Amino acid sequence: MEKYPLAPLLKVREYREDAAKNALSAAERALPPDRLPDLDASCAALMDEDGTLWFGRNGDDAAQIASLTKIMTAIVAADWLDASTMIEVTPEAASVGESSAGLAQGDSMTFDDALKALLTASGNDAASAIAQAAGARMLAQKGSGGDAYACEAAFVEAMNAKAAELGLENSFFANPHGLDFDAFAQGQYSCAADVATMLRAAMQIDLVRANIGFSQADITVQRDGAPVTLALENTDALLGSYEGTCAAKTGYTLAAGPCAATAVNRGDGHEYYAVVLGSSSKPQRFVDSAALYDWAYANRSSLRAPISDEDIAGLAWGERVAFTVAWFMEGW
Repeated sequence: MEKYPLAPLLKVREYREDAAKNALSAAERALPPDRLPDLDASCAALMDEDGTLWFGRNGDDAAQIASLTKIMTAIVAADWLDASTMIEVTPEAASVGESSAGLAQGDSMTFDDALKALLTASGNDAASAIAQAAGARMLAQKGSGGDAYACEAAFVEAMNAKAAELGLENSFFANPHGLDFDAFAQGQYSCAADVATMLRAAMQIDLVRANIGFSQADITVQRDGAPVTLALENTDALLGSYEGTCAAKTGYTLAAGPCAATAVNRGDGHEYYAVVLGSSSKPQRFVDSAALYDWAYANRSSLRAPISDEDIAGLAWGERVAFTVAWFMEGW
């Protein structure tokens, strides 16, 4: 018996001959609507808890990911900071601008609360404050020190080291918050598949997992010697409305367009991570995310067991996606 059935191999060949098909909707490809999710986003990826990639659209294409960068910030910081570690907001962190958690120079809070400011409110101020605190520890471990900029630079270096450790082959980080314009435009990039891998890794860290799924959260900061409560809100529309949503991080810049990285777990033994980049509007990114999950839940019971890495060795990422979908789907 052939190791690979002919039909899947033909599908890979078709993908090679016309990679642009991967950017078309299911209807445009003359496929039954229930066979592939119909998406608006220019790039997308759907991964499960085992790291199996179930769907991709231009998944390894370099793109700006805006505040989805903060997922990596949380991952790296969790290697260096405990939940009770106190984070102080420096003048540099307080003045980053754009998306803010409302932190002020001199505020201090636990790392646990700082994670909420980072992941719920998507605070650029929180991102820099966390990076500087963790970066200071990194430099101290090397027997050196530095100002806020040096500490943040050390942290960004650690972000790229972590990217290599996680096998992210199409990512480069230049700051902890994801801003990509003016002074912040420093050649950073990532891709949908790498962000899915990042989110999967983040969800395996208890402290991060506990702080990435809030639609709303209150944190306490020490300000001018007194406790102050800050109310934070998440802009993700799936939280509380789409069954099983347990993690959500949104992003937006003019260069990135509307982006989202979410996770869904319905207690059936599976967890999915959906990433959409470059949606046409902020609401559409949630429509696209839901479409990916709807497709997974509608089809998984009829999909075959995942093929092994050996089965797809030597294929490019996009070809692996085409092969995987072709192999899994019954009646293709």
